[in-house]
Amino acid sequence: MFKKSWPFILLALLSFALHFSFLSYPAQVVFDEVHFGKFVAAYSTGQYYFDIHPPLGKLMIAGFTKLTGVSPVFDFSQIGQAMPAKTLFALRFMPAFFGSLFVLLFSWLAYLISRNKTTALIAGFLILLDNAFLGQSKFILVDIFMFSFQVLTLAFFFLWQKQKSFSAKWFAFLGLTGLFAGLTASVKWTGLAVIGIIGIVLLAKVFSKKLSSYLGQNDNTVSITIKIKELFVGSFFLLIIAFGVYLAPFYLHFKLLPNSGSGDAFMSQPFQLELKYGRDNVYQPLSFWQKFVELNKTMYSANASLSAEHPFGSRWYSWPLNVKPVYYWNQEEIIGQAGWKAKIYLSGNPLLWWLAGLSTIFTLLTFCLPKVRRRLSPIFFILLLGFFANLLPFILITRVSFLYHYLPSLIYAILILALWLARLWPKDKAILSIIMALVLLSFVLLSPLSYGWPMPPRVNLLELKIINLFN
Repeated sequence: MFKKSWPFILLALLSFALHFSFLSYPAQVVFDEVHFGKFVAAYSTGQYYFDIHPPLGKLMIAGFTKLTGVSPVFDFSQIGQAMPAKTLFALRFMPAFFGSLFVLLFSWLAYLISRNKTTALIAGFLILLDNAFLGQSKFILVDIFMFSFQVLTLAFFFLWQKQKSFSAKWFAFLGLTGLFAGLTASVKWTGLAVIGIIGIVLLAKVFSKKLSSYLGQNDNTVSITIKIKELFVGSFFLLIIAFGVYLAPFYLHFKLLPNSGSGDAFMSQPFQLELKYGRDNVYQPLSFWQKFVELNKTMYSANASLSAEHPFGSRWYSWPLNVKPVYYWNQEEIIGQAGWKAKIYLSGNPLLWWLAGLSTIFTLLTFCLPKVRRRLSPIFFILLLGFFANLLPFILITRVSFLYHYLPSLIYAILILALWLARLWPKDKAILSIIMALVLLSFVLLSPLSYGWPMPPRVNLLELKIINLFN
């Protein structure tokens, strides 16, 4: 048993070690912690805040911080502001914990789509060695929750599809798919892409025997009538459950923020009056539904009206090449170390991103060749769909976007890469080993900029050359 599972145990140990190492360092506010720190602290003061994203991610961090007994109430006024290490450890714990779990969940998803432990192991180590996923899960940020919930949504979707139609297990896994789809969207709206992906796959399944067979359904025993019924019943319950889950965090959000605060200015006068004077003193208090609708409309308007430029903003077509890493934090002077500097950049593992991009392009090109396309597993179609579905919003919008917006698409690109690399095992072990070793080397070279380690002048210059390679 241990002989077969030890690589996955090692993967788990390495994942938790990498994500929790130096978690309270730097003991200063980093990048968007200036915003999310404020939002989390608001749940302790009860003062209403406004954010363009749904509240679940902030509630999760606030809930854990409450359990630790650590007060998160600081002003988070600027990047570089000194903070108690104990407080930052508590606030960064949940993102780091989910970052650690995400690696294992990703490996599990890779196993479910391939039924191959080698593919699962390759996928797990590839995602473990990406600097961007690591960096996005070591600070008071919420994206890693969305990534984890999206992976779980897909995992339970594939398990749902393998069950006998309308059996108890079929409905149970449908419920879990809806639950995690709702949680995904409750962190950020970009997570809604996973529902669209599932919907398109369910529709395509009606007309494709090959896709039905891949998903676990014996096409010879299931009529098209049953498939259509599955499509409508499944879609209906999926949306109902997801929407119900999406509603729940808003109820808690309003309960925990009863007082007037910095977010008042974004809301209507009745909403503001209720915050200022309390529900009992308002002539016509707003219902939960009224507040829910108003807040979501305001979030939509605020998202749509974002027009400000940012020096580290970038466009979607540059992301696969890891262009324009985002500057998160810096320290220009290190006490006792003349000329040394410390910096944190949100950057992907360059080699991994290039390989993932090339494998995605290669897969896309194979779909143009009928003979090759017929031999490809339908999972490649699903993964390409996932890649572009997550990229599409950023192709269509003109608002400022950043390198980390590519991460949901990258999930699918790395799965595609893992499927291709697994074909090298066991005949071409040497080639696979070299590729994995180079990905590891690329990760290690950028690690000082992921953790913010102090660097002597020569190392600092080398790191900046790597970061600016394609800028």
